Amino acid sequence: MSADSDCDELSQDGLSRLGDCEVCAANKALYTCPKCEVKTCCLNCVRIHKKELECDGIRDRTKFIRMKDFTDTDLLSDYRLLEECARFVWGVKRDDKKRFTRIDKDLPIHLFKLKMAARQRGIVLQFLAQNFTRHKNNTTRYNYKSNLINWRVEWIFPNVDKEPIKYVDEKCPEQKKLSHLLDKYINCDVPFEGSKSLSFYKAAGISGLKILLKAEKVKGSAKKFFELDPSESLAENLSGKCIVEFPIIFIVLKDHAYNFEIITPEDEFEEIEANKLVKEIKQDNHSVNGITNEEKYIKENHRKRPRELLTEKIAKEKRMALEKEIKEERKKKPKNLLFTTGYSSEESLEDSDNESETEKS
Repeated sequence: MSADSDCDELSQDGLSRLGDCEVCAANKALYTCPKCEVKTCCLNCVRIHKKELECDGIRDRTKFIRMKDFTDTDLLSDYRLLEECARFVWGVKRDDKKRFTRIDKDLPIHLFKLKMAARQRGIVLQFLAQNFTRHKNNTTRYNYKSNLINWRVEWIFPNVDKEPIKYVDEKCPEQKKLSHLLDKYINCDVPFEGSKSLSFYKAAGISGLKILLKAEKVKGSAKKFFELDPSESLAENLSGKCIVEFPIIFIVLKDHAYNFEIITPEDEFEEIEANKLVKEIKQDNHSVNGITNEEKYIKENHRKRPRELLTEKIAKEKRMALEKEIKEERKKKPKNLLFTTGYSSEESLEDSDNESETEKS
């Protein structure tokens, strides 16, 4: 009976320690949320608190804990977290797919030649890591004997009945015009897979279409496109633009072109210049409101001065302290009452010597 009474007392102490339920406030709390530390009494209250506070009930292992509240359990939790991080890094190093990156790695010779050939044409060509699907599917090649690039091009037709249709050309010669490359999809009488869905495109013809290149490495590039000229070659259209692996070209009806944000390389240049101008204006406003340009120049020059050595600093401080002590001792000396000026004899002699020196000069 004594053991049962002790257990009852312990359970009552635990209930009183948690207090009332913070959700219903009708019963004593039985549980504490590991994440937000809300006290609850039953499963329904737990669900209500998770829904209202958007809590997942998972303890935050990186939560800040004060030193006075830090316990051995928290230390063990931190140690296990560091072990898990080390295990994750070790696993990534062992995995060839996750470990591989293009950073600080030399390109294979065929990709390097392709990149240099594209640069000569004014095209910024970039490659992804080997494990990316887009890199694996890329069939763009450079023939250094004929000095020609055969591009892999993805043609996307979004204005169809159902989902957008995508066609892929593994090798598109760069010297061919875009209109010639699109003839087999727009002006071809031979039926092919999905040709019936392109009836609107065939009715509009090349003149009723807009050819858009998906912008890469541009702020908000997911919604921005460059307009291409169908009367020019593929190389001329790609010049001055950034391409990641291979170009992705959208064929859009002119009536539906308002759904796409069409930009030009000049617009991007103007946007960059505008951002620079805004920064300069902010700097000028800052100089007007607070620090002037002269003060900024002085501060910059002061920062560029060589650091003072510690020995020189100590010697300087000792010299200043010695001079201060000498001045204080001079002040403590009794003044000569024979002089009505109120200065000490030594100070008067020093002044007279200074006056005589000035007269001689």
